[in-house]
Amino acid sequence: MSAPIILADLDDTLFQTARKCPGGVADGLRLMSRLNDGSPSGYATVRQESLLKWLRVGKLIPVTARSREALSRADIEQAPAICGNGGCILLDDGEIDQAWHDQLLAQARDGEAVDDVYAALTGALDTAAFRHWVAAENGMPQFIVVKSNRDGGEVLADIERDLVHRLPDGWRVHRNDNNLAYLPPWLSKRHAVRYLIEKLRADAPDAPVIGIGDSVSDVGFMDLCDFAMTPTQSQLWTHVGGDNVWID
Repeated sequence: MSAPIILADLDDTLFQTARKCPGGVADGLRLMSRLNDGSPSGYATVRQESLLKWLRVGKLIPVTARSREALSRADIEQAPAICGNGGCILLDDGEIDQAWHDQLLAQARDGEAVDDVYAALTGALDTAAFRHWVAAENGMPQFIVVKSNRDGGEVLADIERDLVHRLPDGWRVHRNDNNLAYLPPWLSKRHAVRYLIEKLRADAPDAPVIGIGDSVSDVGFMDLCDFAMTPTQSQLWTHVGGDNVWID
């Protein structure tokens, strides 16, 4: 019998910031990630830690928007892994999947340059109110991130609305809490997961594949799996459960 393969988003799925933990930072929480300066950033609840132990009966593979460097600051499996919203795949030995990287490079050459789109989107933003940057992997610009300095991200709804007309055809936008991301057509967790599942199936054709995520954008890769899971406090579950007559 083949052990399950679990493709899991990380932040707000397997752990979250202290602000989002029930009761805040208290006894029983496990530190899961740190910021670049070494300060604590993410925690798992006792239930999440129990879930992690259960998932590790199978092969747990992170599928995250985190960069390769940010993933290294998380107390989670490091390889294989999908980083940067699908912009980097790490092999079992931790090395970059060069074939995947070369595919992305070829596709990126046929579209709008990420740096050019970044300049058009963020050039007029108030630098005191917002911070923003281009996320890159292996020297390749891949997607755009905007965060609010004013609040928990509520104002990003206005930014999303105001900037949508500047997006080139095929670009997608994802907003969840204080994170607004703009992705080119060739970049997504879905594309990377499809590629990785094909490779995994070659060695384990009968292994059940489980996808876990918290946001509506995670549906893109969860849809490729045999089974799907989501936290009931997530953006995705709010979307699924909204106006459901079976929930009272």
